[in-house]
Amino acid sequence: MSNPLSRRTFVKHATIGVSAAMTATSVARGYPANEKVQLGWIGIGGRGTHLMKKMVKVCPDARTAAVCDLKPDRIEVGKTIAERDKPTGYTNMHEMMEKEKLDGILIATEPNNHAPVVVPVLEAGYHTFAEKPMDTIVERVDAIVKAARKAKGFYQIGTQRRYHPGYRASIPVIHSGQYGKVTFLQGHWHWKHQVGDMPGEPDGWSLTEQSPHHMDVMAWVMKEQHPVLCASMGYNQLGHPPATHRESHSATIFKFANGVVFSYTHLFGLTQHFVSEKLWAFCEKAGFDLREGMLYDRKDDSEKRVAVSTGPGWDMGTGEELRDFVDNIKTGGKRIPNANVETGRICTLMCLLGRQAMIDFGKNAFEPRLVKWEDLGSTT
Repeated sequence: MSNPLSRRTFVKHATIGVSAAMTATSVARGYPANEKVQLGWIGIGGRGTHLMKKMVKVCPDARTAAVCDLKPDRIEVGKTIAERDKPTGYTNMHEMMEKEKLDGILIATEPNNHAPVVVPVLEAGYHTFAEKPMDTIVERVDAIVKAARKAKGFYQIGTQRRYHPGYRASIPVIHSGQYGKVTFLQGHWHWKHQVGDMPGEPDGWSLTEQSPHHMDVMAWVMKEQHPVLCASMGYNQLGHPPATHRESHSATIFKFANGVVFSYTHLFGLTQHFVSEKLWAFCEKAGFDLREGMLYDRKDDSEKRVAVSTGPGWDMGTGEELRDFVDNIKTGGKRIPNANVETGRICTLMCLLGRQAMIDFGKNAFEPRLVKWEDLGSTT
């Protein structure tokens, strides 16, 4: 996979992270072609089990050596999924890292518990795959960024569209400049179910939990720029305040330094007719439907397929990202992942910026306002 960022960009401004709980015994090394990569898993909930099933299917040269979760029943689920590898189960991640000779660790805990797990794993030197978002609080996002920038192992975030064949084919066409500059971005993610209705979803899929995928694509289109301004309005249709349940409806607008605007809606509780996912990029000479892989030329209103359509394949890119994680470990972990600390930082902070623009956390009320990027207070 090609690298969107240089090594210099990846390691710039390295700072001291949270202190590591221990030092890994076997990390950041290359692998002979016939030797299996030894993996540990932390967090065997809904997303964790999905990733593990996919890993077993697409990565025969990777072995699940250990599974860790606070809930014993989930450990048993993980051991069953990876039965061929006979993994050891743990309820304590520090014990797992002390006892197992692991080369990489995959983390799929709940979003607000990412940093407390990811930072010690990175500081112990392991190659690390962690699900999006980086975390749900700016300070904890910064902690991961600082740890990842100075880590011996690489950090990969689970924004799988960076590995999706459709996006990887269409976005370079935009970047080529043959259709002029980007002029406007538009997207939405509209769902039938209501927030809090899905199993294992106690807080609902807010802008922070679900939308990093889309923020990541648009930051990618903008060549890894972050927006400078954000305005957002949101509310919960059931009348719950933000601390009880997340927003069920939101409309968020980002403005980039070059004036390009990204308009985005995130809605739940709709009829099936309105359930859809859209990611559109408008250029001076053409418009791109990134999800469908289509280009629409302004000159003659012609249309052309430039990439494979996602269609119902919402999970496209997941197998590729896991395959790349293992391959990178096998070759010594020297390559910066497509979805890395810098891309993950931008898309996560974009989501937190949107939430900050729609909510007054002091009042625990949905109150919209205009927020600047620097208002986030990020130290990275």
